[in-house]
Amino acid sequence: MRAKGMVLSIIGLIGLIGAGCAKSEEEIQEEFDAIVAESNACNDASECVYVTPGCPLGCFVAVNSAKKAYVEEEARALIEDYNGFGRSCAYECVTPGPLECAAGRCQEGDASP
Repeated sequence: MRAKGMVLSIIGLIGLIGAGCAKSEEEIQEEFDAIVAESNACNDASECVYVTPGCPLGCFVAVNSAKKAYVEEEARALIEDYNGFGRSCAYECVTPGPLECAAGRCQEGDASP
């Protein structure tokens, strides 16, 4: 019986250590922001597309179309990591404004006339 209790204690400790290694929402967001920053260079708005990563990374983000698949793949991996420790989130998204290339970066433009 004592060995069984020790095994359960070790399993519990491993679970706590694993949970302690989980990245926080802020860390995941920082990683994603860095990925977007390296993926949103442009010369013209026609090079820009929206990616819809999902919670907790946001509703949409503007990136260069050549980097779209990369950003989507990285977002999926980060969200899986986030959700893998029993966390989840959800929110409703609004329709983004038009895409623009400003100061060499893809971004959401102003939707007002």
